[in-house]
Amino acid sequence: MQKPPFLKKGDTVGVLALAWKVAFEDLEAAIAFMETEWELKVVLGESLKTSYNQYAATDEVRARDFQQMLDNPSIKAIFSARGGYGSARILDQINFDAFLENPKWLIGFSDITAVLCHAFCLGVESIHGVMPKLFLQEGGAQSLESLKDLLFGKPISY
Repeated sequence: MQKPPFLKKGDTVGVLALAWKVAFEDLEAAIAFMETEWELKVVLGESLKTSYNQYAATDEVRARDFQQMLDNPSIKAIFSARGGYGSARILDQINFDAFLENPKWLIGFSDITAVLCHAFCLGVESIHGVMPKLFLQEGGAQSLESLKDLLFGKPISY
């Protein structure tokens, strides 16, 4: 298995919505948290500010967002803002060649597990973990700290 490089302060990460729509205002605190507390640069996908029925955007927009982030070598990790349903609808549209040349962390759970399983089948580690929509939820501090430790290559202590 290939392990993507661990993050360092100042790295760039992407946040997009691979599945259901999400209210952007529900993400603003999490984005600010990543920028101030983790000292990361955050690139936002178009899919965070659109919707198409129950989805964050059309399949084409969600696929384009994901492809652009996979292909961008400066992006070191990609967070799906939330789960729901829809990521499996776009997987066949994605070219993972650049991702395999330049692996990056893919983070999410729920419906995003389809994407994580695809990364596993390609031989790249990913993280089944908390998503930005839930970063600052009550009682979630330990999950968020564990995610940070994983991403930054620190031993996890429970």
